[in-house]
Amino acid sequence: MLKIVTLVLLVAVGYPFALTQTQAASASKTIKGSGCIENGVENSCHVLIDSKTGDTYNLLFSGKVPKTGTPIRFNGAEHQGMTTCMQGKAVNVTKWKKEKGIKCPPPAEPNY
Repeated sequence: MLKIVTLVLLVAVGYPFALTQTQAASASKTIKGSGCIENGVENSCHVLIDSKTGDTYNLLFSGKVPKTGTPIRFNGAEHQGMTTCMQGKAVNVTKWKKEKGIKCPPPAEPNY
């Protein structure tokens, strides 16, 4: 009986720690991409379709935001939680710079 109680206690104490470690490992993974900044469907959303992989990212900037139609290269981390933007994988951008060699189409006119 004592062995079962000890086992249950070890699992109960260790499980939340294991979850925290797994979440921290996935949150610390750097996401990189490059492409053209586009307006998202929702207001004030910034979307980028990666020029190499075709992956769509919803970029969340904490500082200066590049203008729509600007080619950029970015580094960031996966955003934890909800956003109002419904396009692409949400990424908290930690660093970006204007990218040479990518030709962006002119910004699309809104469809009203």
